[in-house]
Amino acid sequence: MTENSSALPIEVVVDRPAEGVVVATVSGEVDMLTAPALRGVVMAELDECHVLVIDLSGVGFLGSAGLAVLVETSHEAQRRQVELRLVAGGRSVRRPLEITGLTEVLTTFPSRDDAVGAPG
Repeated sequence: MTENSSALPIEVVVDRPAEGVVVATVSGEVDMLTAPALRGVVMAELDECHVLVIDLSGVGFLGSAGLAVLVETSHEAQRRQVELRLVAGGRSVRRPLEITGLTEVLTTFPSRDDAVGAPG
C-alpha cells in the first residue's frame, strides 16, 4: 500500500438511485480537515433532490467537525424542504451521534437500502 500525502482521507461518491433521491456515500475519516469537503458535496446536492441520504457506513471516524456538518445540513435541508436520512449502522458513527444526542434529532437508518427504501 502506498501513501499519498496529498490525498484527503475521505471520499464522497454521489449517485441517484431514484428520481428526487440523492445518496452521498462517505468513506474514510470525517474530521476538521475533511469535513469541509463533505459539507461542499452535500450542500451542493440539496438543490437537486427531495430526499438526501448521507451513507456514513464507510466512515471510520466521525469527529465534532463532521457532526457540525451533519447538523448544518439538517437545518439547511429543513429550510429547503428536503428530507435528510443518515445511514449510521457502525459504532464509529453511531456512538458520536448517541453521545451528542443527535440520534434524537437526525433520522438514522441501519443500512443504505433501509434509508433509500423508507417511505417519504
